[in-house]
Amino acid sequence: MNRFLKYVALVLPMLALVAPATASAVPEANPQVVVQTAVDSLLARIVKDKKTLQKSPTALNQLVEQNISPFIDIPGIARGVMGQYFRQASPEQRDRFLGVFRQSMIRTYANGLVAYDNEKIVVKPYKPGDDSNRAQVDVEVTLDSGTVVPVTFQMIRDGQGSWKARNLLVNGLNLGLTFRKRFAEVVEQSGGNLDKAIAAWSPGPIEVVKDKKS
Repeated sequence: MNRFLKYVALVLPMLALVAPATASAVPEANPQVVVQTAVDSLLARIVKDKKTLQKSPTALNQLVEQNISPFIDIPGIARGVMGQYFRQASPEQRDRFLGVFRQSMIRTYANGLVAYDNEKIVVKPYKPGDDSNRAQVDVEVTLDSGTVVPVTFQMIRDGQGSWKARNLLVNGLNLGLTFRKRFAEVVEQSGGNLDKAIAAWSPGPIEVVKDKKS
């Protein structure tokens, strides 16, 4: 897995525990606390169950399905990835791409979970903005080589008061925009045929992290 997708996969699943963290009568207002709780809890589970997750694709997929995908705004991300083609697509094509995109993200998240190798993860202090239903949370991932990978979560609060990831930036690269450009390339390579583009979708190789070892 290329470095960009590895660190997307490693950090984004930490929002898996956002919903449990905000399940109290008064949802947590500070997304930094939400993300920090998620980081601590999920990393503990990865360390505890890593051997099982590595040996059992079923257990790994269950972890992703139950604890990750429900708490990431995958439909919203998929709409953004389709970009202008979302308006051109039929409802059936939109639903089909959502399914394909969702499965590609689940595979990415699953690979990231088993690829975790004791990288240091620090959630930075949160600075609230004007919109109480939107937030940016900055995280730093330090590799064993000493390379620091900055990650910024762009989050939204849903109708139940829980925070969900809508987009993120890894080392300055915008995930949503990058995937949108990738989808446009696939459409072009498919001769403008959306059905072929949907069937051919994959995140593709993207390199944004320059490891000091390389």
